[in-house]
Amino acid sequence: MNFDKYLKIPMFLADGMNIRHSGKMLYARLLLLTYKEGYCYADNTYLGNLIGVGSRRITKLLKELSDNNYITMEYKHKFQRKIYINKSKYTSINLEEIY
Repeated sequence: MNFDKYLKIPMFLADGMNIRHSGKMLYARLLLLTYKEGYCYADNTYLGNLIGVGSRRITKLLKELSDNNYITMEYKHKFQRKIYINKSKYTSINLEEIY
């Protein structure tokens, strides 16, 4: 399967009412970006360009995903971060099925 042509949104997130649609799209992009290394280091401008929103909106969406325990962000320096998919949300499914 060619991973860069499809976005997959897990059902637990698609059915969830606590995350906005743009947050779900961001999460799907993060799934692709974290596939190889296990984390994503993209900045807000890059992520915003991927889903068609501004960098300030990305900040809010990342906070929303983080507050709901879908992602974890680790900061090395002020402007350098790693975004991880929180795998504990995947209690009943295999992550390989999503990728």
